Amino acid sequence: SRWRPPPPPSSQLSSSNRHHHHHRRRTTTTPTTSVSSKARTKMYQARRRVLLNVVLHACDISNPCKRWTLSHEWSNRISKEFFNQGDREREEGLPVSPNMDKATADQCDTSINFIDFIVGPMFAAVRRLLPKTEICVSGLQSNRNVWYQRLEKKNSNSKGVLNEEDAQAHRKKWEARNDAFSEILATARKQADEARPQGSPSPIQTIFSLPASPSHSSRSPSPSSRSGVNEGKSQTHSKRNTTVIKNRK
Repeated sequence: SRWRPPPPPSSQLSSSNRHHHHHRRRTTTTPTTSVSSKARTKMYQARRRVLLNVVLHACDISNPCKRWTLSHEWSNRISKEFFNQGDREREEGLPVSPNMDKATADQCDTSINFIDFIVGPMFAAVRRLLPKTEICVSGLQSNRNVWYQRLEKKNSNSKGVLNEEDAQAHRKKWEARNDAFSEILATARKQADEARPQGSPSPIQTIFSLPASPSHSSRSPSPSSRSGVNEGKSQTHSKRNTTVIKNRK
């Protein structure tokens, strides 16, 4: 049987966009309070599962958030793996998968695309729920700056390949990309800080804590009311016993 390439690892560019955007959208939903107690319990249990799935997926794609030396090392390894797969696909006469053709793929460009379209929007959403992930967002921004500097250095060393018009269009494209990425992170930070007044619980605490049902107090009598009910029952039983004894006599 002919060899078929294995599915690319989920921790880099080949992460399923369908599942990725599904997880990112789920982080923006808000809990509903106008439901019954039973439905509310199920809802919060479901939200816990969703949040755990989101956090797990964020960990899966978090390599660009790590310190540069570690992140760069794993980027080199995944690029080597991608190029090996592309070579094997070419040998087998198969279409070469995106970002796996070493003749056309560029590690800097690929890494920035991965950050801009996958990791950045995901961690911007997670940042709203988990304020302490700011350290991840800061690392992501720092690593992207390094990749962009390397890309610019590579482009400056290849002058003469592009004419002046194409080079100017290339610069404008990346300037717009840089501004858009910075705006995404700035908006996420601002929304997270404005949405949480000082001293209030974090969004993650709100999701993981199940508030008491509005009807809980009406269904659960206080100790004093329960004692009153018990006293009434005992009086009823004593009257019945007295009646039975009189009838026997």
